[in-house]
Amino acid sequence: MTRASEVYTNHSVPVFVGSGLSALDFKRFGPMWGVLLGLLLPVLGYWLLPELGITAVSELLNVKKLILLCGAIIGGVMYWSYFRFVLPRPQLLMAFIVLAWPLVAFFNAFLMEAGLNIHLRPLLILALAVPSLWITVKHARLLISTLPWLKYYLLFFGWLVLYFLFYNANAVDPRLSGGEEALSEGSVSMVQLIAYFYCLMGITVSATAFLKTRDYRGLFDTMNKALLFVSAGESLLTILGYPFGLFNQMLDGFTRAIGIFTHPNPFAHHMGVLMVYLLGLFCYYQGERKSRMPAWLLFGGIVINFVAFLLGLSKTALGVFALCGGVVFLMNLAVPAVRRGFLQILLGLAILFPVGLFLFEALSGQSFFGLLESRIDQTQSLTWRTMIWQDLIAGINPLTIWFGHGFTAANDTVFHLTFNDAKNAQPLMMVHNAYIALIYDLGVMGYLMFVAAASMVMSALKGWAAAVHPALRTEHSMMLGLVMYFLFVCAFDEMSYMFDAPLLFWSLATALYCVNWREQQDALNSDPRQALLEYLQ
Repeated sequence: MTRASEVYTNHSVPVFVGSGLSALDFKRFGPMWGVLLGLLLPVLGYWLLPELGITAVSELLNVKKLILLCGAIIGGVMYWSYFRFVLPRPQLLMAFIVLAWPLVAFFNAFLMEAGLNIHLRPLLILALAVPSLWITVKHARLLISTLPWLKYYLLFFGWLVLYFLFYNANAVDPRLSGGEEALSEGSVSMVQLIAYFYCLMGITVSATAFLKTRDYRGLFDTMNKALLFVSAGESLLTILGYPFGLFNQMLDGFTRAIGIFTHPNPFAHHMGVLMVYLLGLFCYYQGERKSRMPAWLLFGGIVINFVAFLLGLSKTALGVFALCGGVVFLMNLAVPAVRRGFLQILLGLAILFPVGLFLFEALSGQSFFGLLESRIDQTQSLTWRTMIWQDLIAGINPLTIWFGHGFTAANDTVFHLTFNDAKNAQPLMMVHNAYIALIYDLGVMGYLMFVAAASMVMSALKGWAAAVHPALRTEHSMMLGLVMYFLFVCAFDEMSYMFDAPLLFWSLATALYCVNWREQQDALNSDPRQALLEYLQ
């Protein structure tokens, strides 16, 4: 176990006041000196030196180069200031991952359609990946000793990086710009590597944010309020735009909501993960915790998100959510506050579901159950997927089951299998099954990611059973529901890395574990005997 003394709480950046500072105190006024030098060096090189008879510099540098040089220096100083500001505040990076990621991706896609490429990938590397990696390395000991599953995900990612460097199938999608180059925007290898990396950063940044703050409960409540507000706003846009053909797409003969995503499937699984989490929050903010969350925000956010979730019309997401949500609710019956409000909760659910169905039918003009039955009967997509999976499984032999075919080899194989298939409008790059894709690409070591998820399951079950306070079981039930959703959908879609749903899952599940860990430590440190008595009761 991690010592409580290792969890420090000061997030403030030092502010230097007073007098007596030396004129060359670069440590305290580094950004100021950097900006001044950035402005003075071009002046020195372009105007002053020629006056002294040194003309080589003025001939070498033109005005454009000087502007670029000046901008690079000032930009570097500004980035260093941002870097110093964000390092002691990992909650800002976590907020971007949990709240802003879909919005940023949406505006990036919108700008690209308008012909403006903001080069989001390098911007995210500078703004998010670099400081996140720094935080991860700095607090590696604390993170590994606190999170049971982190070591397995690190081993998985290390193995994946080795394959990316030395045994890479270099799958590319030629339909995207620059798709003929292995390191271009069309590189499936790059997409997967960066996606798995951000999932790792989602784990470490979320953990650091909650392990390194004094008021972790306040941070958790703030994150939940912001998540309810932002997700409800996005869902409201989807709901209002649905009757007008906005934020939806015709797929397989059904009009399905896509929200601010580009396809119904990533929208459905983003909403599925979110709904499992929100159902857990409904149980979390019961009893003495009720005062920490405005009731109107909690209920309103759940209802609005639920309606948008129904508009996605994903039978996989709806079925898996029903299963995971049922598990979360049943496990929370072990919490006295939830048991006392059992009838109220059932009444709330009895109202929520019919209201959601009514709004869905009012917006779509069709029966939800009728559409769902048609979706269940429509099995062409699943039939095609199983055929592809059989072809991939047939390519696994006693040698490749250990060493794989190379990173993204499964995507490349699927592309060639569907390239001249008349049943498909265009060739596909997605395997739609992480269990097959990872063992096909990386061999059995690729399953280390699922070992990490299994470790999370074991931690949730053990934590639920051994909670020092009954109310502390809620976070573990939410963790288990999220992991179950992730593992089930990995068998049918690109849930292991694609879009933001896996990132959201790893980040939220890790945050729940760390909040619970801190609460358990506080309960034991405050009065161990009282905590044991409450547990026995």
